[in-house]
Amino acid sequence: MASESQDVDKEFEDWKKEHGKKYKSKEEEAKRKKIWLGSRTLVIEHNKKYDSGESTFQCGMNHMSDLEQHEVCCGGIMSCREEKNDS
Repeated sequence: MASESQDVDKEFEDWKKEHGKKYKSKEEEAKRKKIWLGSRTLVIEHNKKYDSGESTFQCGMNHMSDLEQHEVCCGGIMSCREEKNDS
């Protein structure tokens, strides 16, 4: 169990490096890691469906895997509410 946790921790660290992710605080990093873990779970579960022929495409982690849904629609630049207020 500890080994699996260490593997996931390393995977997160590698992902951060690959995408140039740096967080302002340990609290922000913990929040983003929790979101990333949720994204990772969704990807793994979806790809199991792909492997069994239940889906026609694979998913993967990308630079937005640590963003909340409302942040993704704006590419992580600002929340959608902020964007609407600016227009």
